[in-house]
Amino acid sequence: MKYFSIAAVALSVVTSASLHITDEGEIFQNGVRRPILNSNFRMSCLENTFYNENQILDFAQKAYRIIENSKSRLDRCTFDPFPKEVLYIYHIGKSQTQATGQISHYMIINFVGQFFAGFYQYQGNEGQVTKLCEFDEGTTFIFPGTLDDSAHSAK
Repeated sequence: MKYFSIAAVALSVVTSASLHITDEGEIFQNGVRRPILNSNFRMSCLENTFYNENQILDFAQKAYRIIENSKSRLDRCTFDPFPKEVLYIYHIGKSQTQATGQISHYMIINFVGQFFAGFYQYQGNEGQVTKLCEFDEGTTFIFPGTLDDSAHSAK
């Protein structure tokens, strides 16, 4: 019974931990803003994988359904540009390169399904590497509180 208790405590510590994502590439250097999901939107995770507005909206809807379902859950994360937001991560794909091997792609959304950013992870020589995906030049952004951006959520 003692071993079971230790295992249960260890499991609760692992499942309650959240990922912290930083903006090392200064993608959000122009302030706290979110990408607008329209025909100009395009996001690249490394040089070999791209996501458009329809793909992100589809993933956001799937993730939002999981958030709404009390029997399942998504992992939480913190994200430097939005320190007060309750954010979740959702796996959206994977790719492979010779230099890094297998790469997993994720999106960051809030509790109402609004998309904030994408990131990718791979196993580097010094441990797990996490980097933000980049937005193509045509992608436009909104600053929270300046527009009614409810149309850009998964609801």
